[in-house]
Amino acid sequence: MNQAEFDALMGKIEKSIGTSLDTKLKDAFKEVDPLVLKAINDNSEGLKSTIKTLKDAQVEQSNVIESLKGKLNGSQKEMSFKQQVKHLLTENKDKLTAMKNGDSKTNIRMTMKTVGDMTLGNNIVGGAQIPQAEREAGITRIVRRNPFILELVNVGSITSNLWEWVQQANPEGDAAMTPEGAKKAQVDFDLVLASAAVRKVTAFIKVSKEMLDDVPLMESEINQELTEVVNLKIDGQLLSGDGSGQNLVGLLANAVPFTPGSFATGQVNEVFNPNNTDVLRVAYNQIEVALFRPNYILMHPSDITAMDLAKSTDGHYILPPFSTNSNTVVKGIPIVANVGVTEGEYLMGDFTKAGVRFREGLVFDIGYENDDFTKNFVTILAEARLVQRVKSNHYPAFVKGTFATDKASIEKA
Repeated sequence: MNQAEFDALMGKIEKSIGTSLDTKLKDAFKEVDPLVLKAINDNSEGLKSTIKTLKDAQVEQSNVIESLKGKLNGSQKEMSFKQQVKHLLTENKDKLTAMKNGDSKTNIRMTMKTVGDMTLGNNIVGGAQIPQAEREAGITRIVRRNPFILELVNVGSITSNLWEWVQQANPEGDAAMTPEGAKKAQVDFDLVLASAAVRKVTAFIKVSKEMLDDVPLMESEINQELTEVVNLKIDGQLLSGDGSGQNLVGLLANAVPFTPGSFATGQVNEVFNPNNTDVLRVAYNQIEVALFRPNYILMHPSDITAMDLAKSTDGHYILPPFSTNSNTVVKGIPIVANVGVTEGEYLMGDFTKAGVRFREGLVFDIGYENDDFTKNFVTILAEARLVQRVKSNHYPAFVKGTFATDKASIEKA
């Protein structure tokens, strides 16, 4: 009940008491025991005394009403005015009989309680709700995307902070058909040492010991939070890390750009009215021509939806012959949806050519930092150390692109 509603209610009560007291008394008297009525009729002086008492009660009640105005949470719903009069007269039946018999010492004092409504809103004591709310256990977590790159690449462990490998480079010469007595064909190549350094991903939370002690499951919630943020950082680095500073070298940094080849505009295989599926099919061809076979396509969910909704000019849905009816597979390659991929872009590749090695898996440490001990704080730290690499000879196994640009590059002139 707000202030305006309360004031309106108080006004009604005052008007009802001030202007209709006699009527309410008569109504109340009709329901009183007949013997009590007879006693009242036989003793008019007693009746006058009773009425005076009621009027005194009215004045007292008016004072109470004034004191209650502005107090929205203190009212209680009790008996109505009529019910209170009936109750008090019945309760004082013996005194009324004594008044009838001329006992001048008998006096009746009746006090009316202010009427109010009992609601949940009016039953807040000391800021606590009554009845007390039922609270679910646990904490509703922020919704975050699922990490997914580690599910697609080769994952292992490493015992050093540097991952090295040797690869061929700069091949020269070729085998030849050689006649008898002629010099054989010579070929050679260089051996190049390549490496990738282990990088560290960290996150920590500082929390009071009281909170750990007093909030159920707080430590497990913190550990889960740290696990999520660290794993998401790892996932973002594996996909998009640029290799600068302490960043990993991500798959997009190693992938080669979309090249239409003979499907380019003006070439023999240019595409009429190309769509996203056409771009993916040409990207598949690019990887296949480079002598690799892709096994995953990474896309934003909205781009997959756009493929599902693609229609021809006559309104019929488009289903390319190399795609499934759900458009989750193109040329036998599953499409992986994740908002970690930028909308409008894609990455296709042979993910067996990408390797991740953990020097140290995700670990948790709890300790003191600076003046944590004197302030009763603890620091919970999560960290992981890992490295990713794609060998340079395998870069063509991954193709990245932007749908809008790549559709324009293969459209029939």
